Amino acid sequence: MVDAGTYAARISWSERDAEFVATCAELPWLSGLGPTPAHAATELRIAIAAWLDYLATHGLPAPRPHGA
Repeated sequence: MVDAGTYAARISWSERDAEFVATCAELPWLSGLGPTPAHAATELRIAIAAWLDYLATHGLPAPRPHGA
């Protein structure tokens, strides 16, 4: 199984949300929000881990991280 930490995060400031937003190119429908870049990255890793668990539970393949 792919580890959530192997996916690269892009973190930017969201004026609309007034928080940092972490996103992942391989899983564009997931994001993490937080008051700091580190918090947003942690929230994204939690979302990725939950999605990977879902895929594994249903026998579905996980997208390969870029560069893997």
